[in-house]
Amino acid sequence: MVETEDPDALGPRDYRAFMRTETPQLTLPTVQDQFVTWLRDKGIDFDSTNRVEFMARGVRASVVEHTRGHDDYVRCRLVESETPQGTWCTEVVASSAGWIDLTVTNSEGYFVAVPKLARYLMQALDVRDASMQLLDEVKQWDINEVDRLVELLEDQDRHGLVFVAGTGDEPDLYEAFRKRVSTWTREVFGMAQSIVLTPRATQMLSDRLGYHAVGPWMLRTYYPGVAPAQIVDSRRHRYLTTATLANEKDWRLRQLLANTARRHAATRLDPTEVIRAKRAFARAETRALLAAFGEPTPSDRDRTEVVPSPAVISAAPTDAKPQALDLEDIDTDRAEPPAVAAAEAQLDLIRLVLGITSITRVALEQAIHPGHTAPSPESLRSGALQAASLRIKEQLDRIEELEDFRRDAVRALEDQQLERAELQDDLEKSRRTVRWLRDRFAEMSDYETAFGEAPEDTLETYPASCVELIDRLGRDQDVLVFTGDRNKARVVDDADTLQLAVRSAWEACIALREYVRARNDGNWDNGVDQFLKNRPEGYDGISAGKHGATETAVTMKQFGGERIFPVPAEVSSEQVIAMKAHFKLASIGMLSPRMHYHDDYTNTGKIYIGYIGRHLTNTMTN
Repeated sequence: MVETEDPDALGPRDYRAFMRTETPQLTLPTVQDQFVTWLRDKGIDFDSTNRVEFMARGVRASVVEHTRGHDDYVRCRLVESETPQGTWCTEVVASSAGWIDLTVTNSEGYFVAVPKLARYLMQALDVRDASMQLLDEVKQWDINEVDRLVELLEDQDRHGLVFVAGTGDEPDLYEAFRKRVSTWTREVFGMAQSIVLTPRATQMLSDRLGYHAVGPWMLRTYYPGVAPAQIVDSRRHRYLTTATLANEKDWRLRQLLANTARRHAATRLDPTEVIRAKRAFARAETRALLAAFGEPTPSDRDRTEVVPSPAVISAAPTDAKPQALDLEDIDTDRAEPPAVAAAEAQLDLIRLVLGITSITRVALEQAIHPGHTAPSPESLRSGALQAASLRIKEQLDRIEELEDFRRDAVRALEDQQLERAELQDDLEKSRRTVRWLRDRFAEMSDYETAFGEAPEDTLETYPASCVELIDRLGRDQDVLVFTGDRNKARVVDDADTLQLAVRSAWEACIALREYVRARNDGNWDNGVDQFLKNRPEGYDGISAGKHGATETAVTMKQFGGERIFPVPAEVSSEQVIAMKAHFKLASIGMLSPRMHYHDDYTNTGKIYIGYIGRHLTNTMTN
């Protein structure tokens, strides 16, 4: 816990960190080794090579392995249930693909400090968040790191926050300020990274980012996906002023930054690979639990994933290997441990003497009182197991469905908040322009123009659907050519009840036409993204925030195949091309439609739209 807590501080206080490693082959053994080392520091003697579970009064530790497809996973967990602060649960899930998810929670809502386990992992592995190495210390960057910093801030795949502190030309203050930044940010390691810039780097970052920069002797919080071209986006990235840093107590600033990092971690959506792994463990445990209530046949065992019970663990030999959840490759005919074999022999003797096939309460009462009749225990158990199995599986499906719904709702809310802020800014600019023009016309005594309404024939006529938009493009292919699947667009039309997506798509098409017109007029010689950010006078466009110039490297590596669309042979001899550039059309639940295109102006003088449809898969989609 922090030294002093503000009782009025609200929000999540759990510790949640996600990291990727540069050495995937070392991830699983290192995670297990560091987990065991951490347990020993806490006085828990746990050997993961001989056990899968340790149980003592109020303490339960486990290491469980699982295989899914080509990847191996491990889950290390410690639950401490009898502490003055309630129950503490530490869980690490790691993959042979090279990622680690660490979570520490408290049942009573107590603040969770940076766990030693997180520091151990950062010291033992080269772990990163996007392009930046995660360390348990504050970085000091000069001008040669500014390009790297800008790339890091703009990265959409970044999971945690970046705290950047700027400095000024007073060299005597630099070292003292750096030490105070270390004090303020010591409870964010693993969840965020902290950087102190030199005065030269502070100035260079200001030149690069403008409204998004950090001033001298100030500290700014940067959320993932910084958009320097959007002034309104700068509102997301709050900063602490020089006066605040100078006047507030250190413990309060430390708590403020710690809570900010935990609040972001609680709302940041987990990568899909983490969700799949956790769900695989949950479903495996459910199958094991159900299997424990019955006596599955050998064929059942072949397809059942089992977690040994504490009784089995305590009887296991000391050289036993950790039990894996996935038993597809395990020999079910192997010899039983001696202790288990002896227990089975005793049970066989009881069955023989009493003349029963299974040792249950009903069977024993039937043997002692032969005249007593009761329902078949096998039928009772079978019916109860079937009902319980169906009920648990239904609940798991429902939980996953609600988790997916929450993820989509959070993502849609974030998009809508930014879009609303942009629209408010655009509306205010339009209002100021209208007022100014009306005043000018009134000064010229042209009151009809100053206060009249725009004629109906001057209003934009939008297509009523994405399919109609495609039809319009098909009638005039001088600039824009649609090469995609119309049926993908129909999916958008079915959900776009308020015609939000089709209007955005039409405005994007207008912007692309204006871009080509500007190039034909000789007034522009750069790409679409820069055109939208710096439109020359006299050309229409769309908010730069709706445009994505490319996809992240992680997205293209994992899901790049989804972004390959058809084009004519004069564009590509293979008649397909990767279309990374796209427009965000609307936030409509899980759909969140996009329009992908290829700018071929320098070759054919045209732009090819290869896709209008639901949001394609990336690292954050289901």
